[in-house]
Amino acid sequence: MAIKKGNAPKTIPAKLELTGGGEENTLSLTFHNRKPSEFTEKVEELGLPDAPPFFPSLVLFLVKEWDTDYSLSLEGVTEMEDERPGILVSIVQGFHETRKVKLQGN
Repeated sequence: MAIKKGNAPKTIPAKLELTGGGEENTLSLTFHNRKPSEFTEKVEELGLPDAPPFFPSLVLFLVKEWDTDYSLSLEGVTEMEDERPGILVSIVQGFHETRKVKLQGN
């Protein structure tokens, strides 16, 4: 099957393996298939990465749905980061890894 322009999937399901804070977890979620230009535009709109709520807002922009007790809201995402520091950065990294095209064989 040929790769056709404009035919990329709108969402990407993913399972992120997360470790830290004395626990190992798998987070099942679905990312919006945002283009790099859309990601960059959102980052510029949000401002500095250390200015709250940069990462919570970025995660809400990238994630369509997820399988966790935390609500997919600014409050829920902020609570998740408060209980598990660094998890939002890991979700953003997971988005980039999930979206990246990889060669399977030759």
